[in-house]
Amino acid sequence: MNAGNPMLRSSVFDRPVDAPKWDELGAEAKSGAMTIRGTAIKAGFLLAICVGTAVFAWEKFEPMYQAGNIGTMVPWMLGSMIGGFILAMIVSFKPRTAAFLGPIYAALQGVVIAAFSLFIVAQMAGTKQGAALALNTGLIFQAASLTFGIAAAALIAYATGVVRLSPTAMKVISVAIGGVAIYAMGLMLLNGVFNMGLPNLWVSNSPIGIGFSLLVVGLASFTLVMNYQEIDEGVKTGQPKSMEWYGAFALTVTLVWLYIEILRLLSKLQRRD
Repeated sequence: MNAGNPMLRSSVFDRPVDAPKWDELGAEAKSGAMTIRGTAIKAGFLLAICVGTAVFAWEKFEPMYQAGNIGTMVPWMLGSMIGGFILAMIVSFKPRTAAFLGPIYAALQGVVIAAFSLFIVAQMAGTKQGAALALNTGLIFQAASLTFGIAAAALIAYATGVVRLSPTAMKVISVAIGGVAIYAMGLMLLNGVFNMGLPNLWVSNSPIGIGFSLLVVGLASFTLVMNYQEIDEGVKTGQPKSMEWYGAFALTVTLVWLYIEILRLLSKLQRRD
């Protein structure tokens, strides 16, 4: 069963491994199997790299904006996005590479977060104050707080058994995410290449545009639940310890996606005020 996050797939955790099942392991063998604690530590490590890189990149990018050279950030942002996508595909097909490529991916996503965040707050400053250079960094902290708040709520909901996703529910969510991805690629092709001027719900602050952003935030939130569920499954089936990096990598992918969509939603809501 495919999870909404391409990094977390049941098929990956269902692959035959040399390790025996969890309930067949002795105390010594258990130390070599995937654990929740180990995955959490590795996820925290990747997120620390991502946040640290984002702060560093922000300090480099903000002077560019202040000097009126915001376009200089574009190559860095696009290069990091493309590099991150390539790494994600490699890890998706070769999960054991997550231990080596995960930190690089996290650093690249930190650059993407910094550039995207600056674009959003620069847009807000331009909309409200014309040439004023004041940046609404409060919006960024709100988005980050909501991201980690949703991640914690999803974890608690799953851990307490309040939320469990059936195979059918996971399929529906996966199809919905696929539809959003197709819409995004269609916009890039039809508007970017053929200049057809189709409505762009990613940037629209109309009621429909806001509803679309709410939908995407909801999909990203449920993807977190699927992440937790797949990690839990990996632990229970005694997957090798290397899979902790894969689970941590997948959580990083989802959290970055969730942050970007929340920031986009908050900017739409503020522009309607």
